[in-house]
Amino acid sequence: MTATSIAEVPLTRRDIPPMIVGNDCGECATRRICIWSHLDPPNHDRLDGLGRVTRKVHAGEAIFRAGDAFRNLYVARAGSSKTVFMREDGRHQITGFQLAGEFLGLDAIASGVHQTDAIALENSVVCALPYAELERLADSLREVRDYLNQAMSEEITREAGLLMLMGNLSAEERVAAFLVNLSDRYAMRGYSPLEFNLRMNREEIGCYLGMKLETVSRMLARLHERGLIDLQARQIRIRDLHGLRAA
Repeated sequence: MTATSIAEVPLTRRDIPPMIVGNDCGECATRRICIWSHLDPPNHDRLDGLGRVTRKVHAGEAIFRAGDAFRNLYVARAGSSKTVFMREDGRHQITGFQLAGEFLGLDAIASGVHQTDAIALENSVVCALPYAELERLADSLREVRDYLNQAMSEEITREAGLLMLMGNLSAEERVAAFLVNLSDRYAMRGYSPLEFNLRMNREEIGCYLGMKLETVSRMLARLHERGLIDLQARQIRIRDLHGLRAA
């Protein structure tokens, strides 16, 4: 199944995919960049005892919807997603793309209600961490508290970065910065920083960066002409990472 554009997904509540008892965190491929890696081995069982469960989410399906009560933080074991903010006039803004190991739902902690829709970009497996239990664990384990604070700080930094992209950079600079950001995040996960697939389409990239689909395609072509990237469909090969950073 291919991922569906947010414009093609009815923004009404769908049936929630069934909850499935999760596997041991020690078996998860993303454990080294998730909360598990911040705990000493004797405390790993305490994380497994949170009541954590996993959900299989198909491409185009919701992990949660704006207006849903906040109960869990979510972390993808596999796959990727996008978060979408709907405006009152019906327009929408993609506020982020999340890769495996990154939190979803942090923006709902203050209000107790999710502010965005979180939509799977591909077939994914997502861990649901009950926030009340996670908070209780953080009260007794400094490592958990530090990890949550770090995750919240990264969320603030990400939002500030989006504002900079939208306000201060040219269209070409925005696309280059977007590709560099993905490269760095894939490198953190042990994947190649120079060759990867774009899980989002050009329309979604444009919605995130504040530009039209045609502009995204034109800027990608310009980066190719400058010898910085090769592009085949959604397959990106970065030929000059240093040059792309400086673009």
